[in-house]
Amino acid sequence: MNLTDLLDETASHWPQKAALIEGENPISYVDLVALTQTLASRLQPFLPSPGSRVGLHFPNGVPFVALTFALWRIPATVVPLPMECTAEELAQIAATMQLDGWLTATPRPGSTLLAENVYFTPLHPPIPADNHGLNLAFIRFTSGTTSARKGVALCHDTVHARLLAANQELQISPRDTIIWCLPMAHHFLVTIVLYLSQGATIVLARHLLSRPFLTAVNRWQGTILYAAPFHYSMLAGDLSGLPLPQVRLAVSTTCGLTRELAGDFQRRFGVPLVQALGAIELGLVCVNVSDPVQRWDSVGRPLPSFAVRIHKPDPEGYGEVMVTGPGLLDAYTHPWMGREELMPDGWFATGDLGRLDAEGYLFLAGRKSAVINLAGRKVFPEEIEAVLNRHPAVRESRVSGATHPHLGEVVEAEVVLRGAGGAEDLREFCRRHLSADKIPNVFHVVKIIPKTAVTGKICRPQVTPAK
Repeated sequence: MNLTDLLDETASHWPQKAALIEGENPISYVDLVALTQTLASRLQPFLPSPGSRVGLHFPNGVPFVALTFALWRIPATVVPLPMECTAEELAQIAATMQLDGWLTATPRPGSTLLAENVYFTPLHPPIPADNHGLNLAFIRFTSGTTSARKGVALCHDTVHARLLAANQELQISPRDTIIWCLPMAHHFLVTIVLYLSQGATIVLARHLLSRPFLTAVNRWQGTILYAAPFHYSMLAGDLSGLPLPQVRLAVSTTCGLTRELAGDFQRRFGVPLVQALGAIELGLVCVNVSDPVQRWDSVGRPLPSFAVRIHKPDPEGYGEVMVTGPGLLDAYTHPWMGREELMPDGWFATGDLGRLDAEGYLFLAGRKSAVINLAGRKVFPEEIEAVLNRHPAVRESRVSGATHPHLGEVVEAEVVLRGAGGAEDLREFCRRHLSADKIPNVFHVVKIIPKTAVTGKICRPQVTPAK
């Protein structure tokens, strides 16, 4: 199958329904299909080989969506290139992924104008990419289960299986309007493609301040929010009094919620925040729609098509989260490692540490590679970072372990300050919110926290000797 089949079928049922709304300009399903066909015909001469890999370097907008489906029509493999990448990083990805070309909103040397503000630049990799006979739709770079970047390769059938599994729980329909604010280069398949396959309308939020955002939700009668804790924190602090009367589902993604934010948002709008477990390798595995209030810190039970187990749990039940189900990745591309090699028993090791309660709800604690071993106890950096980041003087933080001759490791923290604040002030703040063993032994004030270039995740350092 080809994912454009889903868009075409939707357009046949609801041709005049708005598929996307950007600013004041809705585009109907039938017009979106026509746009993808036009772009595909203009791209086709540059990509004579099925499966050609094309980088897509565009901001959120109708062109990003239309070009993705246009490339699939050819058919070509879409490689999204995040807007925050530097020129050096883009060149590195292009070489590593053996891109046959890339699409940009501004001209580059050797580019051809395909449509207004759409340019194609052919590239000539010395060795053509090998898709190993797979009908690839999408390759996205991710730090995956390690800090090393790798390309996650997904076939059209694989993505389709994810959509079917996810919608058993999400129940997206033509009655839904999604207010969208996350970068499409990082979130697209079990979101944008799912919504369009079900006849929903997607409103592309142009302003992320609370008042314009809430105004857009109310104007377009938004029913679903899909955003990061950062966005929900901004909305929870809004004093305008604007409600969210139509919203039936508010999903929080990218990082864990705090109890305070979950409570503040629900008190402000009467809508619980729902956490989920999803990854580019997996699709959407869990979403906590059944008990988001009492189990605010859980990502929920596995979706009906998935199973989750905990590998080698410790006495408290924490171990590595293993997942099996439909739509798991087809391969890593760099170096190439196929599904059979990655998952010989059909289970994918996520690298996340978590536990399952008696009713099957999954609670995540942190990354296996980041856990700090303190005198035989596991300490999760993410928990401590969440506390430090609540301090008004802290912009962001990174917690790690440093080797200790007797304790194994001790906790250290790096903090980027937004104002005045000292180590003793931070230590006292931690004493009020953390048990004694989790309070950092040392606080280092730094200018930046290193992050991976493509995914923006915190780079976790190797354990270093304690100072």
